[in-house]
Amino acid sequence: MVAAELTLGDASLITVTFLFTDIEGSTNLWETESAAMRVALQRHNVLLSSAIERHHGYVFKTVGDAFCVTFDDAADALRAACQIQASLAAERWPARARLRVRAALHTGPAYLSAGDYFGTTVNRCARLLAVTLGGQTLLTSPTEVLVRESLPAGTSLRDTGMLRLRDLPQPMHVFQLMHPGLPPDLCGIGDTSSGSKLTAEPMARFKPLDLYEVPTLPTIVVHALKVLQNPNSDARAIERVIVNDLAISAKILRVANSAFFGYSRRVGTIAEAVRVLGFTNVQGMIISVGAFDAFRTERLNLLDFWKHSITTATAARFLSRQLHCSADEAFMAGILHDIGKLIFAVQAEPGYHQVLELLRGSAAMSSLEAERTLFEFTHPEVGEMVAERWDLPAKYVAAIAHHHDPDAAGDERDFCALIGLADQAAYASLSGAEGSAERDAERLALLGSLALSARHWDECLQHLHDEQANIAALLGAIR
Repeated sequence: MVAAELTLGDASLITVTFLFTDIEGSTNLWETESAAMRVALQRHNVLLSSAIERHHGYVFKTVGDAFCVTFDDAADALRAACQIQASLAAERWPARARLRVRAALHTGPAYLSAGDYFGTTVNRCARLLAVTLGGQTLLTSPTEVLVRESLPAGTSLRDTGMLRLRDLPQPMHVFQLMHPGLPPDLCGIGDTSSGSKLTAEPMARFKPLDLYEVPTLPTIVVHALKVLQNPNSDARAIERVIVNDLAISAKILRVANSAFFGYSRRVGTIAEAVRVLGFTNVQGMIISVGAFDAFRTERLNLLDFWKHSITTATAARFLSRQLHCSADEAFMAGILHDIGKLIFAVQAEPGYHQVLELLRGSAAMSSLEAERTLFEFTHPEVGEMVAERWDLPAKYVAAIAHHHDPDAAGDERDFCALIGLADQAAYASLSGAEGSAERDAERLALLGSLALSARHWDECLQHLHDEQANIAALLGAIR
């Protein structure tokens, strides 16, 4: 035990794409066709090794007929999986020993120690493989984001939705690799009943596939975000993009000149606004302005949503001073933390009215509880999917996904706890009502995890009270 702990203590944390494979029904084949299986397995190993080597993979473990492989490039991993399935399908196998291989891909950080990998990323890939059918290749959304622009010729990805897998607290957004020759009976998912699949019938259906029908961020916003995230960009480069949209330019200037930021002299150009607000704040403002325009509904008043988001951002920026965290990053995460609610409001508008009615009827009920009552998924889960589709930085994706459960956020736990506490402060400040016992317990747990005291909480609430006029000014600027 001591030796193992010392080995893991020296582990390196690296981000790679995992490809796990195994043979469907291999135990039964060995029992009934052992002679044929000896020949088939040797050929299986040759075909898999050839595909993995060709696409620069590294086999770090084999267990029986299972291969555990890492790739530095997610696109290489997908191409290897595609070659594996094509070569196995074309092979002439011994009678009744035809091999069908399951393949699962997942990208994320893992600990490398003594040639083996450990951590949640490895576990998730293994859980996904368990529900994959022989002949199928499934991949998670972090991998899909990396490969969607470089798919092998003749292939496509089918969105299979969100799956709840055994032992995993959050569902995983999964895609299937579709390629020529894939039998129709493989266009489905294996048994997930051993996981934590929802058993209660929701009152309303909200499928992840619907996310592709909601308005996307304007093209000018997407372009500006790419320029802002380029370390070689300067304020002039950003200005050259934003000035092409007069409406967004005007709003960014209104934001820079709002009382919220409190600058004594007027900001007259986009480049100056970038220098005044900073790159991170401008990213948040561009997303907010773009989302405010793109996500409008006829029946729902979203001003309360944006007021809560800005108040959360204000609280996060204030609390960040105590935590040696970037104030600008905390502010941007606060602006974006509830983006899943915005998707609910637009895509499932009639059903979301019921969520709001539940919240009005019960002061003790949280939005998460109301969403679980009516839908299959909650706003952090939906928000995580959207943030990944928008290619937002991993820190903000984590805050969106885990501000209600920071312990599940891994290395971003403290940052997510900060946003969760800021979210609670915004709720307390705007509602003026006493929270439920559950909410109080959550607040105390967040304060404890961040080593903050009741005094810090009270000071934050006072700060939000003092900033009410400035918050209203910023809300008016982005409208």
